[in-house]
Amino acid sequence: MQLIPSWRRAPRLWSVRVSAIAAAIFAMLLAAPDQLLAIWSALPPEVQALVPGAPKLGLILSLAGIVARLVAQKDVDDGTPPAGASIASLLRSTKGAVKKRFGVGAAIAAIIASTIALEGGYVNDKRDPGGETNMGITAAVARQNGYTGPMRTLPREVAESIYYDRYLVAPGYAPLVLIDAAVTQELFDTTVNMGPARPGRFFQLSINELCGARLVVDGRVGPATTAAYTSCQQRLGAAPLCVSMLDSLDAKQRAEYDRLVRVYTQLGAFHRGWIAHRIGNVDRAKCRVAR
Repeated sequence: MQLIPSWRRAPRLWSVRVSAIAAAIFAMLLAAPDQLLAIWSALPPEVQALVPGAPKLGLILSLAGIVARLVAQKDVDDGTPPAGASIASLLRSTKGAVKKRFGVGAAIAAIIASTIALEGGYVNDKRDPGGETNMGITAAVARQNGYTGPMRTLPREVAESIYYDRYLVAPGYAPLVLIDAAVTQELFDTTVNMGPARPGRFFQLSINELCGARLVVDGRVGPATTAAYTSCQQRLGAAPLCVSMLDSLDAKQRAEYDRLVRVYTQLGAFHRGWIAHRIGNVDRAKCRVAR
């Protein structure tokens, strides 16, 4: 069983609220019928006349739940694309959820496109513990996100949606695009390559080292981490900090690659490619437009 993408916002969905009301009413009827009957008897006759009987009430609530499920709710839209939605379709969307939320839909599309271009197409290298991949998406990650087809024919829009949800929004990087797109690209690309925990720690360690901050280094990039980086931009300058941050992140990433091949010698086959394609891959010229 796989949850819908918006399950965290379920309490804000009217279909869920109506169903919860219906469940509560019928639970009370089962648990305390005598007390409800006493309350009912105490109501004025004109009020009783306004309340439909139990069969009608059940039908009304069921129909209301169906209608609520079919009606779009703008206040529940948090900018996360629906499953399978392509970045291109998001940018063409009349709602423009990504652009409305962060104002940087084109930058997000460029970041994702850059990593897909770097990752390439279908690969099934027996030396890679990740197994089959396509556009950098492993079979395990694809299955976790609801894709059941062959990895060789993984649609690009599915890969884009997974990249957006799992590697940009979930680690907490999406708000950073508006602050420093170049650093966001570096964090995103490293997360695709080695998961979210290590790049998040690299970022927090670098902020502490470059800015004298005292962030808890837990790998969770949240409001405190973002605020510390923004504050440091104001003190050191956005562009200089961007260059220094990219250099620091690259150094930590390279050190981790070196450690991995020492511990897991079978990964040595990938070391040269990692260094060539993952270190220094974000152009420092992009730092000139850091806000």
